Amino acid sequence: MAGRILIVEGTASHRILLRARLTSAFYEVLVAETGSEALAMIEAARPDLVLAAAELPDMCGSGFCTRLRALPDHADTPLVLLTEEDLVDERLALLAVGADDVIARAVEDILLLARLRSLLRRSRAQDEIQLRTDAKRALGLSEAPRSFQRPARVALVSLDPGLGLDTIAARLRVGIGAQVQITAPGTLLQSGAISAEVAVLFDTGAEPGAGLALLSQLRTARAQHRAVLVYVTNKGRDEAAARALDLGADEVLHNGPEALELALRLPRLIGRRRRSERHRAALRNGLRAAMIDPLTGLYNRRYALPEIARRAQQAAQRGQPLALLVADLDHFKKVNDRWGHAAGDQVLVATAQRLTAGRCDLDLVARLGGEEFLIALPGADTEAAFAAARRLCEEVARLSLPMPMRRAGRPPLFSPTISIGIALMEAAGEAVETALLRADGALYAAKHAGRNRAHVAPPAAFSHGYGALRGA
Repeated sequence: MAGRILIVEGTASHRILLRARLTSAFYEVLVAETGSEALAMIEAARPDLVLAAAELPDMCGSGFCTRLRALPDHADTPLVLLTEEDLVDERLALLAVGADDVIARAVEDILLLARLRSLLRRSRAQDEIQLRTDAKRALGLSEAPRSFQRPARVALVSLDPGLGLDTIAARLRVGIGAQVQITAPGTLLQSGAISAEVAVLFDTGAEPGAGLALLSQLRTARAQHRAVLVYVTNKGRDEAAARALDLGADEVLHNGPEALELALRLPRLIGRRRRSERHRAALRNGLRAAMIDPLTGLYNRRYALPEIARRAQQAAQRGQPLALLVADLDHFKKVNDRWGHAAGDQVLVATAQRLTAGRCDLDLVARLGGEEFLIALPGADTEAAFAAARRLCEEVARLSLPMPMRRAGRPPLFSPTISIGIALMEAAGEAVETALLRADGALYAAKHAGRNRAHVAPPAAFSHGYGALRGA
């Protein structure tokens, strides 16, 4: 089924008609005659959307909306109220108490069904965000408290040159405190256009098809694809309003431009957009935390090994080598033992900065763990990799880091050094782990040879047992 919809209607003929309309559109339909019955069913059946009459046998639409919003977990359940006539004051009053939309009974099926589809899509997107938010909270990754909310950026776009928007813009500036700009139709699509949080398109039909075409372009435009899109059209253009919803409009006003209605609807839309943006930011931060070492800012082992496997495959396809350098700080345990782990962290951070300084965009630098680092150099042969390793040894050895003082006087200085093992991935199909073992063996050969130097592992075909040097 496309979704579960609860119809709340006191008149039998209206219930039968609505049920037939929704069932033919493949919705699962539940029916209640009174508001009290509906509220009990909502708790038990948890419908995806509620379609209710604005006047019920036991309560008015405003009271029903208020009681629905007060139910636990139903503050955001989509609610559409049906009125006998399209009266502006009644519509605005019901929107003000929390209805998602207010539609006259005489509306065409095409618009009613498009509105239901739009609300259900929005609800499911919100449910997905909530599930991920709950998961992050359970893992201790809940969002930080929100800071000061900046004024929303709202762009008003008219497809009818004769339609003045100055009055609407002024009322929105005062009513919701937004930064409102009246914009030419093509401006938001230009390269480098400023991203709007909300774009309101006013389409009176003066230029047939232009409004819907612009709506489609804005939904896919790089700068505006996350903007809230509101489509405003006049009465009698139900088909255009329905198409706008199916093309991606977040909201439709099909009774003509009304500043107060926009002022009621926009804050909710802006709030949803900002919650979605916070969710995306938290997700990006979570992904970053999963692949970045928090101390050094380098990639971690979890990210580095699969990424090197991918790069090795690309290098093999191009017939190019890939050099792996495993670097290890010399005598690092003595730093922790003598000056403490905070000093050890200082050495790790400074070393990571030297390893990344001057690297090209294609190089990969990661912290494998402890005091061990990994550098991948695409396209580097043995000679180039060895020269790079020598430069890295020299760069790290130039560090002079102040250590904690045990007594009065000048702080002692410490100059770390690194040893590097090099393995060239030339053999087709060689596993990254195997290449790392060869580089690890070369690293320990460099350690045994006196440290602060680089050593190259023999080719894969001649390196059987080479990793045993680790235990030497």
